[in-house]
Amino acid sequence: MKKLISAIKKIAVEMILNEEMKDKIVAKLNSKINIPMVSEDREAELIEGIYESMQEAISEAINEK
Repeated sequence: MKKLISAIKKIAVEMILNEEMKDKIVAKLNSKINIPMVSEDREAELIEGIYESMQEAISEAINEK
């Protein structure tokens, strides 16, 4: 049963936290967030950095034993 749960967690992480989803989420957030005096490209870089940190934390939390 533990192996099944581990496999399901791995599949869930791969489905949700992949590059395609990352690009979609970053683009959606960038369209909704406006930081005055910061270009859209720079905003996207900042959001992407935050997203990658969240992605790592989520992945670690899901895969904890």
